[in-house]
Amino acid sequence: MSSVDSGLNEPEPNLHTDPTQLFLDAQQTSHYARHRPHYPQQLYHHLYGYAFPGRQPPFPDLTVVDVATGSGQSLGPLPCDFGTCIALDVSTTQLAEVPPTLRQRVRLQLGDAHATGLPPASVDLVTVGQALHWFRLDDFYKECCRILRPTGALAAWTYDFGQLHGFNGAEELYRELHSGILGSYWAKGRELVDRYYIGIEPGPEYFEEVQRLQLPMPVSVTLDELVGQVRSWSGYASFLRMQPSRADPAEWFRQQCAACMAMESVERLTLQRTITMLIALRPRLRGV
Repeated sequence: MSSVDSGLNEPEPNLHTDPTQLFLDAQQTSHYARHRPHYPQQLYHHLYGYAFPGRQPPFPDLTVVDVATGSGQSLGPLPCDFGTCIALDVSTTQLAEVPPTLRQRVRLQLGDAHATGLPPASVDLVTVGQALHWFRLDDFYKECCRILRPTGALAAWTYDFGQLHGFNGAEELYRELHSGILGSYWAKGRELVDRYYIGIEPGPEYFEEVQRLQLPMPVSVTLDELVGQVRSWSGYASFLRMQPSRADPAEWFRQQCAACMAMESVERLTLQRTITMLIALRPRLRGV
């Protein structure tokens, strides 16, 4: 445990929250839409190289579905690169946050990752950004095999908390927040992100081949932007819901960082994150 004394990190039991209920709060969803990171073009470049070897975008004859799309952070170039792009989420609150510019290019669909409602063998690529760890994996992999065409692919990626840089003790404060104060408020599944999705890859009963890639994702942020990301975390929302009378951990973090940044005349911080992507090729199960 960090030596930082927040006065907030009293032990609490681990949560086993229903993942479908994690991002229904309108205020949290708004923070999610405004402050969650978007992904580098390099990620999609690597994805296309594995999923569609020998081809370059655009793919006017192909269909992609972004599962658990949220407010569209994972869509990136997909709406422009594919003939049909479906953005699917179980939350109407999240889908309401998809920007108007994206709405013109995608088909929004309310649906569950385990029962998308899409026709069999109708999709060429399934993408999942920062959400696979919340799914019932076997059920989801079966659904992917059902909706994917025989040459289709599944790409699921995640990013870690990363390391915070910018002033002395920045990483210690950040770790105290996400793994100390909020450590026991994360729903079951968050630990899979911390393990970089090792051990949850779809097995050979689902796909013929699975590849793993890791890419750096550094981002420069202001303190307000970083606190906005914190407020979008499901662990933070769970803390507020279960401990309404206790001090706000995001405000504690802001005050601690602001004091250190002022002392060292720092205006921006750097989060050095790592993206892990699983790419599963050629589904095996048919007619499930």
